[in-house]
Amino acid sequence: MPAYQLYVYEDQEKREALEQKICEQVDACTEVNGKIRNRVKKFLIEEGITDISEMNAALRVRYEGYLERNETVHVPITCLRGFDRIFLHRMKEELKTLAGQRKYTTEYRDQWLCLTHYPDVEVAESFLTSKDGKELVWNFTLECPRKLKMQIFTVLKEVIHTYEGWTRKEKLLALQRLYQFCVVNQVSDIETMTLEEEQKFALKLSEDLGEKKKNAVFGILRMSRKILFLQAPEINWNANVWFLERFHFSKERINPSKPVELVSFKEVTNLENQKILQKYLRYLFGITDLCISTIRIKLLELRTFLVYFNGEEKPIYEVEAEKIQRYLESIQRQDTREKTANGRIFMILQFYNFLVVKRYLKKIPFRYEYYLQKEVHVHNDRSVPEGVYTEILSKLAEFPEHLRLMFLHLWCTGIRGSEVCTLTGDGYEEKDGDYWLKVYQVKMKTYKRIPIPEALYKLVQVYKKKYQIGPEEYLFQNQTGGAFRYGTFRYQMLKYCEKYQIANGEYIFKSHDYRHNLATLYYDSGISLQAVRDYLGHEYEEMTRQYVDYMPKKLEKASEAYFQEETHSFAAELMKGEFHG
Repeated sequence: MPAYQLYVYEDQEKREALEQKICEQVDACTEVNGKIRNRVKKFLIEEGITDISEMNAALRVRYEGYLERNETVHVPITCLRGFDRIFLHRMKEELKTLAGQRKYTTEYRDQWLCLTHYPDVEVAESFLTSKDGKELVWNFTLECPRKLKMQIFTVLKEVIHTYEGWTRKEKLLALQRLYQFCVVNQVSDIETMTLEEEQKFALKLSEDLGEKKKNAVFGILRMSRKILFLQAPEINWNANVWFLERFHFSKERINPSKPVELVSFKEVTNLENQKILQKYLRYLFGITDLCISTIRIKLLELRTFLVYFNGEEKPIYEVEAEKIQRYLESIQRQDTREKTANGRIFMILQFYNFLVVKRYLKKIPFRYEYYLQKEVHVHNDRSVPEGVYTEILSKLAEFPEHLRLMFLHLWCTGIRGSEVCTLTGDGYEEKDGDYWLKVYQVKMKTYKRIPIPEALYKLVQVYKKKYQIGPEEYLFQNQTGGAFRYGTFRYQMLKYCEKYQIANGEYIFKSHDYRHNLATLYYDSGISLQAVRDYLGHEYEEMTRQYVDYMPKKLEKASEAYFQEETHSFAAELMKGEFHG
């Protein structure tokens, strides 16, 4: 036989041996239909694959194109599932070896990824039921910053390990849209994505999906930011949004019923100003011991201030004094209480003191005294009318059990709504026939102990026993066992007050009004203002005066009685000179 014929024969023999090997490896996966196995074998042979260990996501993408070009294939997804099952069959075998365990890891790589090939076999198999497979394939070979691809991969892993079924699919499809948007619009870092880019993403979703569907998909951006911020090896102080769960603040600084989940800086578009605001907040978090809710109020005010200067190219410490003064004058002109306006001025002053200390400025460019307003104390009668709370009590049995007990705490004790939400099992005590409640005041960062009715104490004991509430557990809990959210409490009370037509359906529930009721009741019963102040937990009597709703009427009545006596006439007092003395 001529030499060239021998080479051809040997090459054909070698090729046939390889084809036989592929056929045997594919046929070993008996859980896949024979017809589908044959189609996979034919494709692999045509692609020159010598071992099914060479199967990967990129090859699957080519197989999908191969199926689409084949007119006899009517349900490509079924054939793709067969491909995936064959891959998984081989991966399971390889994972039994040390080399296979090194090969199949969940580390990021610049390559195609198919979720049915995910190195966690249980996760991979859970994707085999995907009806259309749209969420399965991810291209990490795209021309874009590697940091962006790694961020998308990090979020992807969190989603597939956290969610299941339809919810997981929806979030993965949303993440794909975010990934595509970032690549097209050259967004290099999700955590520093600007407000303009965010708005552009929202607009793109509206155009593609419509307004209703957009809102559901848009949430993937916030989720991605949160995952990246919480999972980063070190805190990313340059992120546009900080998620406060990362900081592990002491419980004394947090109100669990009104938690502050995040703070955002993206609204400040001058990047230098944004950087300064981040530094200031970092100072407030780390150096001061202020409550987080108080810090958030300061942030919102300063963010509003800096947003006002978004059009300036200069950083805030270089903006002309006249422009700063015009902003302060605008605060004076706004229709707000004098106390509120003055508080805003002081927040800006504190920010400028920080700029001076950090040597951005040599001195503050305005005299804050010029912008302060005289505070006039206006009394607002906020007590709940007797007819209203009596009607609630008469219909209270119709309310859900937890709302019944929460309302009784408000009505009996006058504590804040947020304090009701954070009561714990060990907060109740009986001593020498008296009954006491221990309440943590977030505003004061201290505990106070107040007397409560015996009936309320006994109702709580029954409730604790029924729901097996431990000493350190919250009496009223959310779905995860944490403190009941104040917003949920107020929403539910509004809902049931409307449902049962309290005050003909016109009553608007406000938990704080019941503090006014109790303060007024105590003062009208002859208890001193100082004692009422201590009970409510106020630092100053001026604050307590605003809670005693009958005080103006009581003073007026006393005044009338005084001047009814002839010796106390208005003219007589003027002649004595006591009004000017």
